[in-house]
Amino acid sequence: MKSLRWGLLAAGTIAAEFAAGVEESKHGVLEAVAARSGDRAAEFASRFEIPKCYGSYEDLLADPDVDAVYISTPHPLHGEWAIRAAESGKHILCEKPLTVSVGEAEKVIEAARVNDVFLMEAFMYRLHPQIRRLAELISCGAIGEVRAVDVAFSYDFVVPRLTDPALGGGGIFDVGCYCTSLARLVSQAATGQDVVEPEEVLGMARLDENGVDEVAFGLLRLPGGILAQLACGFRLTQDDHIRVYGSQGQLYIPKPAWTHEMRKPRTSQIVLTPEGGEAEVIEVEATQGLFAREADHVATHLADRQAPELTWAETLANLRTLERWRAAVAR
Repeated sequence: MKSLRWGLLAAGTIAAEFAAGVEESKHGVLEAVAARSGDRAAEFASRFEIPKCYGSYEDLLADPDVDAVYISTPHPLHGEWAIRAAESGKHILCEKPLTVSVGEAEKVIEAARVNDVFLMEAFMYRLHPQIRRLAELISCGAIGEVRAVDVAFSYDFVVPRLTDPALGGGGIFDVGCYCTSLARLVSQAATGQDVVEPEEVLGMARLDENGVDEVAFGLLRLPGGILAQLACGFRLTQDDHIRVYGSQGQLYIPKPAWTHEMRKPRTSQIVLTPEGGEAEVIEVEATQGLFAREADHVATHLADRQAPELTWAETLANLRTLERWRAAVAR
């Protein structure tokens, strides 16, 4: 396979994680980076030995040596630059959420379709062997009929964008999106459907003075009669976890794939406890870092224009769920 030449739109923390992943990937190379500040782009390029740096996103998109772009700008800028990347003929990996509204996401998807480029929302956790194994255990009936799922993802520190409504702030967009994605995946694995959406969405949140959700809880009624309990936030200290309850047992993941320690190659655990039986620890080995895996996944599926785990329909279904959750917690 020909190497996929990456350009990075933005030079923040998550861009650095992805850049390190591309360096470890089998099929990707770092070609260019762009930032709003030329000095910042130059510093980032020096750090990762990237050949080219630009002080504007437009200049990077005009570079004929860039095959694909990784977009990690603030959330509200995702849509604009994904569309402009598609119009420039670049393949696109865009950080989650793809956009801050379903309507805008539909425009991005249409731009990818019209310009015949690959597009994937960067939910890297979905590609981890741990999550794939979880879905397999559910679909093969390891815990019987699935009845409920409990998902939590939170942290207790604040960066300015999180408290700014104009920047798509709030815990639901930042980390609650993983919770909705995982809960829906459980329902999909249990029912055999490719894409599902909740039949009912309820929510409650603690809002700051700007109306941004600092801590949010959600309840979903999913196909298959499955109830989901979600907890997220950026002012909340709790243990991230995934629990799936069935008629014949339960599955527990104490360190979900999205946690920082799971992003590097290592063995993770799924605890299977059958009804009335002893717990069994299932070890799942990941031999490749999560961002390297993500970069290679894009390269592998370029010709398909969509990734099988993260189709455009999947992205839209998750965004619709997020919109309903945010509406439920709004004052």
